[in-house]
Amino acid sequence: MSGLNILSLIIKEFIYFTNLNNRIYQFILFVQPLVLLTIIHFMSVMKGIEITGPYIIATAIVSMWSYVLYSSGSSLIWQKWNDSLNLLIAAPVSLFQIVLSKMLSNSLIAFISLTLTLFYAKIIFSLNIGIAHLGTFIFTAIVLLVSLSVVGMFLAVVFTTVQEVYSFQNFILTPVILLSGIFIPVESLPFTFRIISYLLPMTWAVESIYSGLNETNDVFLLAGVSLGSSFIYLFILFFGIRRMEKIMKQSGSLGVV
Repeated sequence: MSGLNILSLIIKEFIYFTNLNNRIYQFILFVQPLVLLTIIHFMSVMKGIEITGPYIIATAIVSMWSYVLYSSGSSLIWQKWNDSLNLLIAAPVSLFQIVLSKMLSNSLIAFISLTLTLFYAKIIFSLNIGIAHLGTFIFTAIVLLVSLSVVGMFLAVVFTTVQEVYSFQNFILTPVILLSGIFIPVESLPFTFRIISYLLPMTWAVESIYSGLNETNDVFLLAGVSLGSSFIYLFILFFGIRRMEKIMKQSGSLGVV
C-alpha cells in the first residue's frame, strides 16, 4: 500500500470519525477531556492539592484509550455487519495492511484528545503542564500512539469473535485504565495484576511519559520496552491476521469470524 493511499485513508477516517453524525466520537475527542479536567480541578480545590503534569496527561490518555477502544476495536466487526468485509478480503492488498492503516489513522485522530487536553489545561484552567523537555515529551507521545495502534489491532481481531461487542468494550474500558497505571502506580497492584499490566505495551508507554515529566533517567528505557513489546504483538498479529485471511479465502465465507 503506497504512502498516498495511507494518507488518503487517514483523511477519510478523520472525516468519518469527526463528522456531526458520530456524536459519541465527538464527545470522546472534544468534550471528554474538558469534563475530566473539570472533575480533577474541583477535586484538587476541595482537597487543596495542586494539579501537576501527570494528572493532566492522565486525563488525555483516558480519552485517547477510550477512542481507540471504541473505534479501532469495532473496525472489523462493523465491516462484517455491513457486509463489506468480503470486499476487504478480495482487495488487492493484504487484510493486515488495511487493518494496520485503519489503526494508525485512529491513533493519529486520538492525538486530538491529547492536544485539546493540553489546550484546555493551559487556556481554561491556567494549569502548569510541566513539560520540561518538549522533544522527549513528543517522543514518548509517539511511543504511546504506537502502543495504542497495536492494542487497537489486537482488539479489532479479538472482537470479531465476540457477540456483544459494545458490552464487552464497556466492560474492559476501566480495567485497562487501572492496569496500565494511568492513575494508580502499577507497583501498588496485586502481583497477578502486575503481571498482566506489564504485558500491555500501553503500561510501559504511560510510565515513559510520566518519567519524562518527572525528568527521570529511565524514560528511554521504558519507551524501548514499550516499542519492543508493541512490535512483538505486531509480529504475532501479522501471522494471525494472515492466517485468518487465508482461511476465509479458502472457505469462501466469513465463518472464521
